[in-house]
Amino acid sequence: MKSGCLGKVLFAILVFAVFGFSSYIWFTFFIRGQSVSTPNLVGKSVADARAICSDIGITLQIDSHKRNSETVPSGAVVWQNRTPGATNLIKRGTPIKVELSAGPLILRVPDFHGERPGTAVLRLGQQNLKIGGMSYIDSPQEGVLAADPPKDTVVPADTPVSLLVGVALPPPEYVMPDLIDQALDSVRPFLEQHGLIVSTVKFEAYPGIRDGIIIRQFPLRGAPVSAHDPITLVVSRQEESAIVEPPPPAH
Repeated sequence: MKSGCLGKVLFAILVFAVFGFSSYIWFTFFIRGQSVSTPNLVGKSVADARAICSDIGITLQIDSHKRNSETVPSGAVVWQNRTPGATNLIKRGTPIKVELSAGPLILRVPDFHGERPGTAVLRLGQQNLKIGGMSYIDSPQEGVLAADPPKDTVVPADTPVSLLVGVALPPPEYVMPDLIDQALDSVRPFLEQHGLIVSTVKFEAYPGIRDGIIIRQFPLRGAPVSAHDPITLVVSRQEESAIVEPPPPAH
């Protein structure tokens, strides 16, 4: 009884051993025999990569897309779609796809002259650069006046670029003169010569004063006034009228 059980166990062990050995032989000669270790093509020239692939019976495919690299020279293989190594097998006749290096990423500081600060900052981000600082000065020309480093300078990625921005000069400010009892026809040209515009003129009857004489004004005399401030005048007329003279057209 015991000898029968022992025989069955020995038979099972023998069958398992034969199956394992045959599987190993089948894998070695039929599967592994048709496969090779995936080569490492990174850093190789196209000619060398083709020669390596040809020697082991695989096909080299070069993708049209290129990648920038600080370490792999331009034109050499920089990436492959299969991991290299002795344990990573590739069947003969199978293609291996690679991409070539475009060399280091060359960045140049763009020309920002005359651009708005917000636009310049946006372009810096698009160029893999960043804003270093922004200074403002009064200038007849608005927008970016200069950059540091200057335009067309070759710089590495993430280089901070400082900008000098011109802002419009504030209009000159005056002390509002006393215009009461003066003629509108002589006052208006005087004000316009100094960049001041009479925005509103209203006519009112005022006994004892001839037509066209200023009887009220705003801003009042002595108040600060500039081109940004509207000037309103009330002018005498024989008959009171609600007619308001429109401001002169913009030049």
